Amino acid sequence: MRFAQPEVLWLLLALPVIALAGWYSASRKRRALARFAGGVEALGRFTGDISKHRRAAKGLLLQVALLALLLAAARPQWGTLVDEVQYSGVDVVILLDTSLSMAAEDLAPSRLELARDEIGTLLDSVAGNRVALITFAGVPTLACPLTVDHGAVKLFLDAVEPEVVQVPGTALAEAILLGIDVFGEPDELGVDRSRALVLFTDGEDHEGGIDDVLPKLADAGVVVHAIGVGTTRGAPIPVDPSATGLGAYKKDAEGRLVTTRLDETVLQQLALETGGHYHGATLGAREVDELIRTIGEMNESEFGASLRTRYRERYQIPLTIALIALVAETLLGDRRRKRKAA
Repeated sequence: MRFAQPEVLWLLLALPVIALAGWYSASRKRRALARFAGGVEALGRFTGDISKHRRAAKGLLLQVALLALLLAAARPQWGTLVDEVQYSGVDVVILLDTSLSMAAEDLAPSRLELARDEIGTLLDSVAGNRVALITFAGVPTLACPLTVDHGAVKLFLDAVEPEVVQVPGTALAEAILLGIDVFGEPDELGVDRSRALVLFTDGEDHEGGIDDVLPKLADAGVVVHAIGVGTTRGAPIPVDPSATGLGAYKKDAEGRLVTTRLDETVLQQLALETGGHYHGATLGAREVDELIRTIGEMNESEFGASLRTRYRERYQIPLTIALIALVAETLLGDRRRKRKAA
């Protein structure tokens, strides 16, 4: 046997205190009545019809009722049940651009930091849905496969830095193809899936190939929601301070400052062609609220089941005992039974 809320059992320590308080209160009443009657010898005139045994029984019944109520509140459990739990929701694959241009600071504190914050807000609001994380720059990488454990996704998200990218540039089309593979086949479990690919990027695509992936997105039934991170006015790209000094920015071969600007064209095309939405990132993160609402309106589909073992609740037993004790205490009078004269 176990208790689901064992902390309630500490209240059992109060039962002796309550019993002692009841006895002390009864003693005070008896002494007060004796003074009123003119002495202990005359007390019988007022208490002769009262049965001490019945009063003791009534007090004991109240103690039993209180004990049983506390045991019921602690939720005793024994025996087990095995339930099949069906999981349903929307599959969401998040694509996060980690190219060096995402280190630009035209959106404070930086494009990447803002995107990370918005993804964190998204993860907190889509509980129950499976989420995967893909980071991409020159090469896309599956950081975390589809999972309902959003805490695990956040661990990988916190480790993302633009400096770790070994291949420069942005390969958006390859990242989308990897996202489609992560979703799996549309009829893998015999059901049509609700699939959303959420893209966080500044839109700078150095590899091209978007037109080729659009038919594959349609075949896979994937809706693309794009968040453009950055501004159209642009900003310089910070580089590794340890390599070129504090406050250094990327320059071209001729020594001119390289500026990165938000390119919305490809992102708007992806959203339009797949039935999704495009939003520009803002410091107030209004676009994330809209994204959460949109995902919440998608039709959920079952994506698996598991067996869950749980204990049987037995609080009904002490609760029934408490009820019986209270009813018995109410029905039991405290007067002596009068014997019938022969």
